[in-house]
Amino acid sequence: MSYTEEHLRAVLAERVASGSPDVQQIVRRGRRIKRRRRAGFTLAGLGAAATVFLGVQGGWVGTAPVAERRPATASAAPSLPPEDMRAVPPAPLIASQSSATLPSGKTVKFRPLSFFTSYTVVCTDPEAWVIIRREGGGGGVGRCGQKGASSHSSKESVASGWLERTQQIEVWVLPADAPIHDLRRGAGSGLYAGCTVARKDVSWCDGKYLQIPLVRQPGALKKLVEETRSRPGAWVVGVYDRADATDPIPTATTTVTLKPTG
Repeated sequence: MSYTEEHLRAVLAERVASGSPDVQQIVRRGRRIKRRRRAGFTLAGLGAAATVFLGVQGGWVGTAPVAERRPATASAAPSLPPEDMRAVPPAPLIASQSSATLPSGKTVKFRPLSFFTSYTVVCTDPEAWVIIRREGGGGGVGRCGQKGASSHSSKESVASGWLERTQQIEVWVLPADAPIHDLRRGAGSGLYAGCTVARKDVSWCDGKYLQIPLVRQPGALKKLVEETRSRPGAWVVGVYDRADATDPIPTATTTVTLKPTG
């Protein structure tokens, strides 16, 4: 381990006046100073790590299941881009919310400018669970992902009067180890198919909560949040839109070639 000349000079100046300097004591004092300074940088990083973003209406992008657990660090705090470059043309940020703890939820209110509003969530921990709930019962569940979890609306997915009033989405982010089933189960009678032990009152199957009810049943999400230990974990959600936006996913078309007759 090395020590700066500044540290050694400071200690020597204190010791020389009273007699011969104790080199071992100087080294120990230098180590303590260095440790204190390192601790100061860590705390400053934690205080600043409160930026992340998310979104859903339609389908999830980049929500691969957990493969290898990677611990979150203060230096990996995410941030929102000023524009959604996937939109056509690129759409600016019009609303955002953030949190520095998990689990936590935020309601994002915004006035849509088109039918193709997009949403993105970025998390300090890419394996964190993201749950989106919107008015009318829609939404989604998935892992945050290395590049964030993103989605967009369409003319078919938005509610009547979409452009005529303020809209909102509810976003929750939970730790990666929250007891949520990785695999999506079907609705109706198939929801609990294969469960050894089921609790239908909170949509619970063999120790884990089912994804679809977490979006549709407020009681299930509330119960899960109550059972999850609070911890540091920064995330942010951003909403993007512009008045002249078009669907970023073009509608598939089929070309038919007619053969001449006669």
